[in-house]
Amino acid sequence: MYALKEDRKKKFYLALRVSLPVIILTGLLAFVVFEERRSFWYDLFILLAGIFASVYFIFFMIFSELREKIIDETTSTFNRKYLTKFLQRYIKPGKSVLVLISLDNIKEINERYGIENGDRVLKDFAKLLDRFFSKHFGQVPIGRLQAGDFVLVIDDEEEKVKEALERFMKEYDNAFLNNIEIKLFASYLKVPSKIESLQSLFDQLYEEIYYCKGKCKTRSKQSEIYKKRRENSKEFEGEIAQSIKERRLSLLFQPTLNLHTRRFDLVEILVKLFDSEGNLIHPSQFVPVVNRLGLENEFDLALTEELLSQIQREELPLSILYSFNLSPFSVRNRRFTQNFFALFERFAISPRHMVIELFEMGIYKDVGYYKKVLDIYKERGFHLAFDNFGSCNASVEYIKSIEVDFIHFDKFFTKNLDNPRYRALLAHWIELFGNLGIKSVVKFIDKEEMVPAIESMGADYIQGYAIAKPMDVKGFKSFIGEQHAIR
Repeated sequence: MYALKEDRKKKFYLALRVSLPVIILTGLLAFVVFEERRSFWYDLFILLAGIFASVYFIFFMIFSELREKIIDETTSTFNRKYLTKFLQRYIKPGKSVLVLISLDNIKEINERYGIENGDRVLKDFAKLLDRFFSKHFGQVPIGRLQAGDFVLVIDDEEEKVKEALERFMKEYDNAFLNNIEIKLFASYLKVPSKIESLQSLFDQLYEEIYYCKGKCKTRSKQSEIYKKRRENSKEFEGEIAQSIKERRLSLLFQPTLNLHTRRFDLVEILVKLFDSEGNLIHPSQFVPVVNRLGLENEFDLALTEELLSQIQREELPLSILYSFNLSPFSVRNRRFTQNFFALFERFAISPRHMVIELFEMGIYKDVGYYKKVLDIYKERGFHLAFDNFGSCNASVEYIKSIEVDFIHFDKFFTKNLDNPRYRALLAHWIELFGNLGIKSVVKFIDKEEMVPAIESMGADYIQGYAIAKPMDVKGFKSFIGEQHAIR
């Protein structure tokens, strides 16, 4: 493995650095002791001083080695600290290709099979990476960034790297290692000719995995805009931060039909963000930046202030509920909570007209504390909802202990409505939540013929292009004031 060879080379140079001064010092001591006529005590002092200096120097070099450790003990790849130093001198701008391969289910492996087995899987997976890619590109430097995330740097054509990566994913994604199933995500990036920072390159690789899912490279016009923004990531991040600060955002209103009253008494708020030139920034681009820079609080406050401002300015009706997403990280932040509540006091709008939608991939460890926080919001009068329910996220676990008013079902239920399994699951969830007094919202209704099926399941609300498209505030005000508000 490349990292092990680099480690052995580093240790060899360290040994030379340690031994050479010791040999020189020993020679000088021998010369002083045996060649010059001095007293016994003087010679003894010189000898002891030399020994002390030698021992001190050896210990200094040993501790220096410990501080400059380059190998990750678990996987025998470069550790994160040294990987950064190594890449700074190794990667070739405009030529090298960075590859990020994530062993995505390492957390589940550790929880189910134990940490020792998880470490064994990580070690064998690192060997697998080295064996596979070295076969195609010779020795390939590999480093472990965190958990199950590995970075490879390859000096070859981007197309060849892409083909090799696709073969690797096809062969090993959902394969078994040590009789344990592994699930993989991967992305690659040709290093631009001008590099702002290594962290910006890592961020782009993560965006490919968790937000673009590989599709950003295949979009035509949008791909070019996205590529340009990625190559200037620091400027792009600053642009997003400034857009939030200057409130360069607009809201779209998507009416949601109450199947019992046949009235549009619920509307979901969708957010658009614009750069300084008025170009739209897609959520797949600004959401990861907002999260990475810790701007959730600022963004959520900007969204809330804009919504309340439009309700007040346009005299939007308060006979309906306004539903919008807030980051759970914001909601659990006490300072955000104070500022959030203060906005409603400032605009003199009751929280009882608002539905806060919550979505979180991973489960917050202290669910009891989370519940106490949400209870404060409920005491204020806010309605609560879990968004994207039924997909792989925390809402299914939260529903056991946290009371909400609405459930927004994930789009996969409606996209697979013809599938008997999905249909049965959706029907039973709706019935269950009805028994618990929780209203169900089924979204992404794109065809009118889907409505009777959803209605027969007992759903409370439906939303989608077949019901009402997203519209700006003027269009929404006109829509809600006309006969379209009743079906």
